[in-house]
Amino acid sequence: MYPYLHDREQIIAEKLSIKFDPVKRGEVIIFWHPKTKSDLLVKRVIGLPGEIIKIQNGFVFINGKKLEEPYLSEAVVTRATDFLTEGQEHKIAEDYYIVMGDNRSESTDSRYWGPIQKETIIGRALLVFYPFENIRLLNGGK
Repeated sequence: MYPYLHDREQIIAEKLSIKFDPVKRGEVIIFWHPKTKSDLLVKRVIGLPGEIIKIQNGFVFINGKKLEEPYLSEAVVTRATDFLTEGQEHKIAEDYYIVMGDNRSESTDSRYWGPIQKETIIGRALLVFYPFENIRLLNGGK
């Protein structure tokens, strides 16, 4: 999730609001890895249930419109991979989400292993608490 999160930063997840406030695009969430089911991952929500997602020419498109991603550095290019292949539209099923890391060239995410189920989401990233000099609120302080 670099540069939003740095290696070795410790974060606190907020778990309550997930129960009554739907996950929103752009939020950083913590969830169980969809394949191993034993590792916790931190990624950004890109696609929501019922939407059509496509990767084309290095960009993400949602329902035919280019997704504006102000949290990415200008040099980031979103490459299609095993699951989300170049130019192919994919409809996201109900109760599923597409997640991606901000450092797309180094991120293993939904582009590789597909959407994540709502039930695997643990919570929203709330704050970085360690190292102490990096303490800050995440997700806009929600």
